[in-house]
Parts: sequence; structure tokens; C-alpha cells
Amino acid sequence: MSTALSNEPAAAVPLTAEQEERAVRLHRESLVIDCSSVVAREPEHIVRARAGGVTATNHTVTNPASDLPQALREITAARRWIEANDADVLLATTTEHIHEAKRSNREAIVFGPQNSEFIGNSLPLLDTFYDLGVRVMQLTYQRQNWIGDGCGEPRDAGLSTFGRSVVARMNELGMVVDLSHCGQVTGRDAIEASAQPVIFSHAHPNRLSPHIRAKDDDLLRALADRGGVIGITALSTFLYDPERPDKRADLPAFVRHLRYLVDLIGIDHVGIGLDFDETITLEKWAAERRHWPDLYKWDFAERRAEGLTNSADAVNITRALVVADFGDDDIRKILGLNFLRVFQTVWGT
Repeated sequence: MSTALSNEPAAAVPLTAEQEERAVRLHRESLVIDCSSVVAREPEHIVRARAGGVTATNHTVTNPASDLPQALREITAARRWIEANDADVLLATTTEHIHEAKRSNREAIVFGPQNSEFIGNSLPLLDTFYDLGVRVMQLTYQRQNWIGDGCGEPRDAGLSTFGRSVVARMNELGMVVDLSHCGQVTGRDAIEASAQPVIFSHAHPNRLSPHIRAKDDDLLRALADRGGVIGITALSTFLYDPERPDKRADLPAFVRHLRYLVDLIGIDHVGIGLDFDETITLEKWAAERRHWPDLYKWDFAERRAEGLTNSADAVNITRALVVADFGDDDIRKILGLNFLRVFQTVWGT
């Protein structure tokens, strides 16, 4: 995959010539990890990832509602797509694969389902999905399952006994525990139960933009205390300004959330999880909006922050961080090194 980057700076973050040179150089040199997006397995994705300089994507490889047969079909299809496009993408099951992707100008694809529905109450199935390449798994989606409660439940009973066994087995296997959609109590229980760092692959601080999917400050501190990382999303739903709740989010809003988190929990615990769903259509969006009105508040055209509409825009994050006067080392951590550290710790390779 070529390293040519998008050469259109976001209008919301005008740069001087010196800043633009620095941003493009820094982005090209960095490991860029989008820790949560839905990859469309088509040529257009490869073009977008190339333009954005994306090194690795944690791919929501299964539909959150998928049962066991459907999840197996989806993972099989993803593996076949990777095999058929091995000049541009590779399956990442170790951090060395991510480094190899950078060296060979390809994109590393991490399999990271956003629900555990497909394992039901069968612990041995974790081993099966690990063998198929899954290295990150979100414990719940919006609803309750055998493991715990999602953020959409009216009551959060916390991590179940089975859920504790799942977390322990994921630790043993080397599979990262993702708590992005979990309820607050389930999330806290999982952080405390895990012997390894856990992640919020795509989330945001509730203090800035209150939402059922947001994370309270005490939960964010608990995540950081255990070595975890939160990835900021690019969705208007999660970056909105409470004083102007109907205004589409933009790059300054994205940076505002990043800076808040850096001040709260430290630079070593913040990354990006852009939550680009490349498979979404207007019809699917409308259906989801009817089911989850709070999660799908914005119109389809404005659902993503201005300047962050797809993976080709990833370089605009670096541009915005340069304008915001973040240092080079801090930018590298946000772009990918923080999540890479967690992967290295949990995966062991």
C-alpha cells in the first residue's frame, strides 16, 4: 500500500506551510491505529486507508447481533478477503504483524467483534474464535447478554459469574477486553476483574458530551490506573457541544475531547477509535435511528465530524494536533503507540 497521504488539509484547521510539512512528515512516520471501525471489504476501503496513512484497523468483523453460524460466516469472508488482497492488507494477530504492515506499506486488520453474542454461554468458543484470528472482543453491545449489561439497559447488574470466567479466559489467551458499549457497572467490574489492561476502543468522556455511551471520569481513571487506553470517536453523537447540541461536530471538538482526556488520565492512555462504518447506508441508518434515537441523533450526512468523514481523513487528526501544539512524541502516542502498547502487553508478541 502506497504511503501517499491526502493533501487536502481540513478547512477547520488552517495550517502554515511549516505546520503542514511537520504534520505530513509526522503522520507518514507514525504507526496509525484506528482502534474501531467497520471495514467495507472492497477496493474503496484500501484507497481510503492508503490516503489516510492508516497502519492498522481494529475491524468490527461480525455484526453485533450475529449468532454463532453467522459470526463464523463473517469471519470466513473476512479472512478470504484478506487472502485475496494480501498485497494491500494482512491479518494482524501479533504486534509484529502491525510493524510488518508499516514496513511493507500495507494495512494490518485486527479482528475485533463488538459483541460476544456468538459465544452464548460456551466458554470454549473463545478458544475457537482466538484460533480464527480474533484478538479484541467487546463484552457487550447495547443489550444484556450472558456476560453483562450493555449501556442501553435500564439497569446495570454488572459482570456476571460467566462474564468473569470470560475475562479470565481472554486474559489467558491474549485477547484484549473491550468495554466501549458496556454499562458503567459492567465496565467497572470488568476493569477490576481483568489481570490485563482493557480498552474503550471507541468512546468519549461523559463530562463533555453526556450520553449513555459515554464514560464517567471515575471509570476513565480506573481504566488508566490499570494501563488501559480509550479511543476517541469521530461521530457527532459523541463529540457534540451541550451548549449547541444540534451543531455538527468538527476537528476542534475532537481535539477538545482528546485534551480533556490527556489532562484527566494522562497522555499514555488516549488514542483514536474513529468508529467509521463503511457499510452503513441511509436505509440502515434510518432503521437504527428509529431503534436507538439517542445513538443516531444526527442526520445521515452529518453523522461524522466535519473533517473526519472516513479513514482517508485520518491525517487531519495529526494536522489538528499540530495546530493545537501537541508535541511529536505525544502525537505518536495518540495516533497508535498507546494502543500498540496494550496489544503488546495482552497479546504477548
